[in-house]
Amino acid sequence: APEKQPLSFDATRYARHFEHPWLSGEARRFLFTERRLNPAVVRWCRLTSWTDRQDIHWLQIPYFYTDGTLIGLQNRNLDYRKGDASPRFRFPYGSRCSIYNLPVLAMLRPGEELYITEGASDCWAMLSAGHKAIAIPSATLLSEADKRLLATLAREKQTTFHMYPDRDAPGERLFLQLREVLPYLRHHQLPPGCKDYAEAWLRDKVSAG
Repeated sequence: APEKQPLSFDATRYARHFEHPWLSGEARRFLFTERRLNPAVVRWCRLTSWTDRQDIHWLQIPYFYTDGTLIGLQNRNLDYRKGDASPRFRFPYGSRCSIYNLPVLAMLRPGEELYITEGASDCWAMLSAGHKAIAIPSATLLSEADKRLLATLAREKQTTFHMYPDRDAPGERLFLQLREVLPYLRHHQLPPGCKDYAEAWLRDKVSAG
């Protein structure tokens, strides 16, 4: 028998959630009080929130293609640290979450810098710091089409790629894997005591008052 094809992500079912994003008090506290993110960045990323029947608060993170088409989404549990039994992240069936914030590529000028971060929250911090950025949760999730997209940017737009790898083995491994696709990817060191860029951004904001 022929192999059954997996069902694809039903974007039409979720797209309306991001037409008029809404942030609960819990989501606002997480994004603006805890993470000190720029509200313009939160609007650009079209983050929204919802509460499930167990009264668990979720942040909903949409993944769009370069043309703005919804291709996937990630639900982040905002009550995770309270000992709630629900998973920290949930992905709807068929959701494709590889490169985050692809629409920013359409705004790149020739020769401009693009920062590659690990995961959406580092990307929000990098955008809040005024840089153009995308996020890759893991090199294992990068498809051949994604790799071609990055290599084409380097070749056709002379985009210069930069990265502050997380201060751990997976972070360095991701950097090395990406450098196979982008030989001129620049490595930047995080400040001492910071495990990722989001932490460095937060420390910078706190020290600046």
